[in-house]
Amino acid sequence: MRQTYYAIDKRLCCRCGACQRICPHGALATAANGVPSIDQERCRHCGMCFRACRFGAVGRPYELYRLKDGRSHR
Repeated sequence: MRQTYYAIDKRLCCRCGACQRICPHGALATAANGVPSIDQERCRHCGMCFRACRFGAVGRPYELYRLKDGRSHR
């Protein structure tokens, strides 16, 4: 099973909050530096934050493939 994990590039983030407002799962929270961070436990990998970001700050830096025994493979 393939899981896509999203991450926010703090260099590209303009701190507009569009990704936080659109997330239906409440998986984004503002960190101390003002850049949103994604809680991977709450994230359902729907891609709404990815599509909402006009500056390309939300990206998919890697994708993990979960094996049946629980191990992950890149």
